[in-house]
Formats: sequence, C-alpha cells, structure tokens
Amino acid sequence: MNTDTQLLKVPSPGPQSRLLSYHNWIHLNPGDRVIVKRTGCAPEHGTVDDVGEDASYFWVRIDGQGRTLIFHGDGSVIHKLLQP
Repeated sequence: MNTDTQLLKVPSPGPQSRLLSYHNWIHLNPGDRVIVKRTGCAPEHGTVDDVGEDASYFWVRIDGQGRTLIFHGDGSVIHKLLQP
C-alpha cells in the first residue's frame, strides 16, 4: 500500500469570484469566466460557451479540455470570476 501523499495545486474560488446558485445562472453570458466544481472532480476554470434559454443548463469550455454540459440538478457548484 502506497502511503505517500502528494499535494495537488488546483484552482479554487477566491475573493474575485462570486458563488452562483442555480437561480442566478440567468446572469451568465457566453464568454464569462467561471470555476466549475463537479461532483468527484477538482475545481476547473472554464469559459461559458452557451446558456440555455431558460438558464437551466449551460455549456462551458473547460481550460485545456473540451466542452462540458452543466445542468440544474447535476450537483455542480459554479463560481463566476469577476473582472478586475
């Protein structure tokens, strides 16, 4: 059994971000920068690509990865990065 512990540097929300509840997804726009924390995954930075008409879902391009669908009820936690 390997008992070595490695610390990973992962992006995390900071003072320049705002937690968005599902009801505030209506304020997301394509191009907005977000941090997405999906169940079982480390927080990931990305860019909003498209938002559903009723804002119950949106597509985000995760930096260095692909396009991911985020939808109400999937357990994701969203922080919107604020512009300096």
